[in-house]
Amino acid sequence: MNIKKINIMLGGVFPKEFPFSNLWCGVDKGALYLLNNGINPILSCGDFDSITLEQRKEVEEKSKYCKVKSSEDLTDAEFALEHILELFKEVEEIDIYGATGRRLDHFFGNILLLNNKKYQQIKIRIIDDNNIITVAKKGLTIFESIEGYKYFSIVPIYEDTLMTIKNSKYEVKDLMLTLNRPNATSNEFKSNEEIKLEVSNNVLVLYSKD
Repeated sequence: MNIKKINIMLGGVFPKEFPFSNLWCGVDKGALYLLNNGINPILSCGDFDSITLEQRKEVEEKSKYCKVKSSEDLTDAEFALEHILELFKEVEEIDIYGATGRRLDHFFGNILLLNNKKYQQIKIRIIDDNNIITVAKKGLTIFESIEGYKYFSIVPIYEDTLMTIKNSKYEVKDLMLTLNRPNATSNEFKSNEEIKLEVSNNVLVLYSKD
């Protein structure tokens, strides 16, 4: 099956809006949330400890593939990514929903996955109702504004990251980013111009709404 893009629904705070398609991986109660919204996941996975046995049976029956996690060696998100890459080897983009919410430990774990070298050939984004989070790799990245998202921020992952930004409201050249000072947040897009970002290390890029 030649699938280039797939979505993941984790079990955090569920989004109010999300794409309607069957190219979804549901994780634990995220799979049940998809079913309740009329979507049969192409893949469901997890240990399913957050849903009842009856609900789990429904998930297993209505998903094309179902993978059960038997140990805690991997986080739920990583377990899902591993099986997506195993089943759909042509995938190039993965959007993750339900990754933010009350559990900050889960949230930070999901953020770190974005920079995991195992997934560096795939464009991965974390999306909720107010933010999109992704990684810009070392070197030059060109990205466009997204309707509804007024702001973007650059957050360093590594110490002493040199950054140049062009075509944004606040342009900088050779700004040194450090881990103890958030000095590249709340920048703004300028009309519909493409942002040119050049960095000496991988960084997080966050799109945000008001």
